[in-house]
Amino acid sequence: MKKLMSLFMCIILCAAAGCGDVNNADEKKKLAPRADLLECNAYDRGVYLKPLWYTREVYNETVLFVGQEDEAPLLYPVSEIVSVRSYGLDVTYAEGEDYIVEDGKLKRTADSSMPYMEIDEYYRATPDPRVEIALTAKALSEHGFSGRRYLAYGEGETFTSRQVAVTYRHDAPYDGPVPAGKSEKFKNFYAKLEAGEKPTVHFYGDSITVGCNASGTEHGGNVSPYAETWSRMTTGWLEDNYKKKVKYINTAYGGYSTADALSHFEKDVLAYESDLLVLAFGMNDGGLDPYDYGFAYDTLVRRYRAKYPESEVLLVSPMLPNIETDWLMNQGKYAAELLELEKDYDFVGVADMTEMFEYLLSAGKRYRDFTGNNINHPNDFIIRLYAQTVLKTLAGDDFCLEKWTAK
Repeated sequence: MKKLMSLFMCIILCAAAGCGDVNNADEKKKLAPRADLLECNAYDRGVYLKPLWYTREVYNETVLFVGQEDEAPLLYPVSEIVSVRSYGLDVTYAEGEDYIVEDGKLKRTADSSMPYMEIDEYYRATPDPRVEIALTAKALSEHGFSGRRYLAYGEGETFTSRQVAVTYRHDAPYDGPVPAGKSEKFKNFYAKLEAGEKPTVHFYGDSITVGCNASGTEHGGNVSPYAETWSRMTTGWLEDNYKKKVKYINTAYGGYSTADALSHFEKDVLAYESDLLVLAFGMNDGGLDPYDYGFAYDTLVRRYRAKYPESEVLLVSPMLPNIETDWLMNQGKYAAELLELEKDYDFVGVADMTEMFEYLLSAGKRYRDFTGNNINHPNDFIIRLYAQTVLKTLAGDDFCLEKWTAK
């Protein structure tokens, strides 16, 4: 009853403030109110979870310059630059001295101290000895290369040490997709949460779910700004918002596909009792037919529910691999299969991360601006978007309401 009352009050408050139904196309056209600027020179979960789709203050949006004269687009048209810092947030760059903003793009000055990658360093003439990442014919043509080229690759700080983080204000309404709130799919989970029973959330997926390239993990170099993985951001927000404890399990494994999930499901998932299972595969399934991908997920869901008949499942569709390479195959088609699966079960909800990621690309962001390894891992900026998308799906209007009250 307490949960239902909370949701009811949230709907009323959001409607009064102009939030409206998450499925209403008018919501994304509404201009967010200005908020007080927050200090963000280190990782702060509350700041990092401010929804990118509803904000007038964008914190630490990342860009990577390729070539000294590169121009980096931002998600929103800039009305005021608040700060431009290194990815680690420990070095501040000066407007006019290190950068200018022109035609809505961030540009390095001739004497800028901001990092960048040389064109031939990023678009290599020879393959990286560790992994060959060839540009597609379309990418070669777009960049004007006459011969074969290969993308640079690297883990840890290879790319993030060259990225910069931009905090700015803007005066534009968001024009992209808004994740749908589906908290009704997880009523058993919330019943336990409200009863103070410390429900268990189990994350199972590939390297992105492991947390690879999150700056605060060993897979991301354990460097500043020391951001959490998206799974830790998710459970951390649940505990902070509902003032209840949540048990965290993560048995994700780098390189895993749905085939691996099916093979190891007994020991990796069914051996652990949980109340909410978060499944996030797809990046390593690129060559798999979408129907077969959906069938694999259906099998995982049915096996889990047979073992834990009161538990619920959150499915997370994948971001895309680097769109300039043949690593991009069917990953963008998998969300549709998951959404069809969602219709079959009242205990299954889908967080459509694919749609959110594709919007950033359509809005002009380059893959290199938010990559962790230049192939298939996100940096902290996209890790934040994973958590925001998952939380809006999971918590619905409770997460929606936070945007009106967070300071």
